[in-house]
Amino acid sequence: MKKYIKWAFLGIFVTAGAWAAVIAPQATFNMLPEVETTFPSVVSHCEVVRGAGIIYSAGDTFFLSAAVREGDINAVKIRQPAELYGAAIGDGIYTAEVLEIADFARQQEIGGITETVVDVILELNNIDEIAVNPDEFIRAGYTAEAVINVGESREMLIVPYSAINQDKRGEYVFILAGNTALRRDILTGIELAEGAELLAGIREGDELIVRPERYSENMLVKAMES
Repeated sequence: MKKYIKWAFLGIFVTAGAWAAVIAPQATFNMLPEVETTFPSVVSHCEVVRGAGIIYSAGDTFFLSAAVREGDINAVKIRQPAELYGAAIGDGIYTAEVLEIADFARQQEIGGITETVVDVILELNNIDEIAVNPDEFIRAGYTAEAVINVGESREMLIVPYSAINQDKRGEYVFILAGNTALRRDILTGIELAEGAELLAGIREGDELIVRPERYSENMLVKAMES
């Protein structure tokens, strides 16, 4: 009888130990700080140059005389495509192309600052596609901004700004690897509205921790439940 009691107690002890081995890691996991995560994204991007000026007309054709900063003018070429935007020219996307580039620069004052600019003439080429009566949407004398495409469209990997931090070593992100925040030093390129171009350091599928300044390298964390 004592033998059976001994084995019974041993069985209870072993079972309790097994449950403890399961529960303890789960309890530890539940206590880990939650992190919001994001991923790099692939976007199509084309280098652009911006200029602004006044719309004028000749016959049935509309033009924009846009002032382009001298630092950008060397990238502008005849027949490059552009899009026009303005507060008064309606919701349609007006397209144009570079028709002429002035042979001389001039000084222009904007907001109390004098800049050197070169005038670029753009011919609008899709007025008839947007409005039966163009004057309902666009008139000579309106101001407009031209966004001129000066390069070939290319795909690039973008890292959201919310996932990037910087210290004396440079820019970095934290990758969520299992339940560990792993530091990856990165190299970025041009900056867009949605994030910075990634040149080196991580891959497209890496899961990045948002607001990395809140965490430390090799810190144990868990992904926030969606």
